[in-house]
Amino acid sequence: MANIKIGKSDIIWSYIGNFFKVAANIILLPVVLKMLTDDELGIWYVFGSVSQIVVLLDFGFAATIARNIAYAWCGVDSLQKDSIGNLREGQETNFEYFKKVLDTCRFIYLIIASVALLILLTAGLFYIRSLDETCVIAWVIYSMGVAVNLLYCYYTSFMRGIGAIAENNKAAVITKLAQIIVTIVLLSMGTGILGVSIAYLASGIILGLCSKFYFERYESIKNKLKSVNSRSSLAEIKNMFGIIWYNASKDGLVTVANYLNTQANTLICSSVLGLATTGAYGLSVQLATISASIASIPFTSALPKLQEKAAQRDNEGGGILFSGTIIMFALSYIVLTAMVIILLPVIKWLKPTLVIEVPMLLIVFLLLFIDKIYHLCASLISTFNTLPYTKAFFYSSIISVVVSYILARYTSLGLWGILLAPIIVAACYNMWKWPLYVLNMYKVSLSQFISKGISYTTQYIKSSFRNNNK
Repeated sequence: MANIKIGKSDIIWSYIGNFFKVAANIILLPVVLKMLTDDELGIWYVFGSVSQIVVLLDFGFAATIARNIAYAWCGVDSLQKDSIGNLREGQETNFEYFKKVLDTCRFIYLIIASVALLILLTAGLFYIRSLDETCVIAWVIYSMGVAVNLLYCYYTSFMRGIGAIAENNKAAVITKLAQIIVTIVLLSMGTGILGVSIAYLASGIILGLCSKFYFERYESIKNKLKSVNSRSSLAEIKNMFGIIWYNASKDGLVTVANYLNTQANTLICSSVLGLATTGAYGLSVQLATISASIASIPFTSALPKLQEKAAQRDNEGGGILFSGTIIMFALSYIVLTAMVIILLPVIKWLKPTLVIEVPMLLIVFLLLFIDKIYHLCASLISTFNTLPYTKAFFYSSIISVVVSYILARYTSLGLWGILLAPIIVAACYNMWKWPLYVLNMYKVSLSQFISKGISYTTQYIKSSFRNNNK
């Protein structure tokens, strides 16, 4: 059986990779704040929010593919729609099946990228022109970048599934370094938002090339796939799509919910409160999202291993590992929140006209913390190839958006209505339901879960220090 190996180098590369994924924002943030006007900054955040609508076309395929590949890589004898097949002792990776999944994914993402580009260059273009007609060319180029990034999504899913964490993040580092360099050069030439869009397109092209290179090299996958003589027929691709789609459609509802919980409020803010307020709100959400992304690195790195634990029916080991990643997330997020607050004067110095109040920032960070906790619990539940939370996520996100709009438009709360609505809605169900579901699944109390997590985290830190001192 091809075991998934997640070592310290994978964790280190996860931090490096995720740093560079957000570095395009962190490192470039001072440059963007200095070289873009208030309205350009607002429209840039609108770019991101609108583009996220078509990213929803992925509709859960990425997460579902990664899970299925993890199961196949670990030696599961067959993939099921709503459960995990049995492991056979000594079962090797089924590269014939592996190749069928890859062929299916290439076809799926070609369709997704094509449809996304069509939507962005029609409805998306119409919306952007209604806000600022001078950004049309920048939007067209940015739209091409979104399509290219979508086209090569399957490589990222495959590398995550087989546990090629270091390789996946190496590709991300090269890609983001290129984006940072191109963005700085073009902005220094006075290209404005057009230069940022060109850099994003270039990053998508580089990501595809690098991901293909690292994926094919991992444990000689390229040669092993070449040894498979059979070709995937249209009927096989159709059958494979049916298996993938069963849970991808559920993951897709979660993707829509995630968008509505974050990006949709940016659009509400731009339409109700104006671009200047949107810039401040968008930057706050961006900083909180970056912090949550960095803090959740231990979980995302351990996810392939958690999927393996689920396939092996090792609930004890899976529970300990998951509790450790949650404790690491919480501690890291608190530290990162404090760091952002300390650095607020730097943002004020870079952009004096951008007003970010500490209470507003703290509410945004609290919202992202709550949201991330129950989403991490949902991701853990999904490792068992069952997704009971999809309808709850979807319906609550719709309610949240409606409440946000009503409070922002028809009350004196304004931006505070947009901030408080998601927290109120989450507290009604998702905030407690899915953490409690995980505790019941692992048959532990909250105190036992926290205790195991602290113990795991402490041992992990001590082990890391011992290895570094050798």
